[in-house]
Amino acid sequence: MDSATIQQQYEALVAQLNQAMLVTKHDRVPLLRRIMAHLGQPDRYYHVCHLAGTNGKGSTGAMLASVLRAQGYRVGRFSSPAINDDREQLQLNGQWISPADFIDTYHEIVSVLTNMGLQAADISIFEWYFLIGTVWFRNQKVDWAVVEAGLGGQYDATNALAGPQLTIFTKIALDHQKILGRTITAIAQNKSKIIKPKTQVVTLADQNPAALKVLKAEADRQGVPLIQAHDLRLTVQQATIKGTLITATSDLFDWSALQLGLVGAYQVQNLGLVLTALAVLQRQHVAISGQAVRQGLQQVTLPGRLTVLQQQPLILADGAHNPDGIQALVKSVQALLPQRHLIWVVGVLRDKDYQTMLTTVLPAADVLITNTPANPERALPAAQLAQTATALRSGNSPVILVADEIQDALNLAQQQATATSAIIVTGSFYVMRELQQQGWQVFPDDQ
Repeated sequence: MDSATIQQQYEALVAQLNQAMLVTKHDRVPLLRRIMAHLGQPDRYYHVCHLAGTNGKGSTGAMLASVLRAQGYRVGRFSSPAINDDREQLQLNGQWISPADFIDTYHEIVSVLTNMGLQAADISIFEWYFLIGTVWFRNQKVDWAVVEAGLGGQYDATNALAGPQLTIFTKIALDHQKILGRTITAIAQNKSKIIKPKTQVVTLADQNPAALKVLKAEADRQGVPLIQAHDLRLTVQQATIKGTLITATSDLFDWSALQLGLVGAYQVQNLGLVLTALAVLQRQHVAISGQAVRQGLQQVTLPGRLTVLQQQPLILADGAHNPDGIQALVKSVQALLPQRHLIWVVGVLRDKDYQTMLTTVLPAADVLITNTPANPERALPAAQLAQTATALRSGNSPVILVADEIQDALNLAQQQATATSAIIVTGSFYVMRELQQQGWQVFPDDQ
């Protein structure tokens, strides 16, 4: 069968999957655990690092996977959301799952569901990707799987994993409050429920104190250690839009002149977490050499995170989509481009705390151009975002303009730009996806 036919079959299959977000209805993890048991517990065939948190999962997972690959391991990665193609969510050594493998693995699982008296439609699309990932990783004989939780933790499909070797918590902040809870404590309680007996828990040295208290309590309840780096010093020796040179020391590690292929102040915080996780794995006698750490960190790439789309005028794209993410982005851009006039192109979803996001962006903007993300159900209209921004700004600065379509917004931004400008496109991963579809290279081509 030719590749075009397989691609058509794959697209037809994905189109018929249940698109509903069933996670918000009730606890579906017991059902998924039953399915995993009937599938022969595929996640027992490889080591798992399970990641949860509000921000930083993508960066942390990418760094960890890159180092493990540099060591020579076969590394599976499950991450979300996809920017350009849903197959991005499932990768083996950086390569997306092929349409043929997706179809074959789907049918392998469907036959098990049928024996259980279930139908394909009983499983949501996110749950499907998770199940296909666990079985595909087993079939591909991966050594390690780096698995990111989707939404929260307790009711997330990935909580059906049996026994991760490491459970890693990135920065916990406010996001998805309607689903996860209105406080850091409530959100942390939801996320903490992925902690299981026999794992080791790793978190940031400067995790939010309210979140840390919850994580410690849950780790104690499960009888497992919670590990942070103490006396952590992360010194940035050089930072450009191409990468970062860092020295990192703590009670767990001592690294000089690490070349990190990612940029942004927030990536330095994530790097501290990755180095902590790697030190814990080394203490578990996992073979990870110093050379692999250096090579993996230098080679790591991450689509939609301070990605340079164009040099003249300079255009950067970043998928920051909540107040914490926007705050980190603004800080990074101001540090990396101190002399530039900043033109922001922002599109958001209506269920985000966009007022707080705007409060952070407005003082850092010479021009703000609002656009409407391509998500009919959840997008906030560009005009409404501009209206909110106008009410929040002080005086007449920044200039606020409206362009519904992302390409129109970029054209407008380039008309406003001078030799000393930089254009930053942000606010939602849906905006990143639109950019890619318009021909901008947010994501490298699948190979």
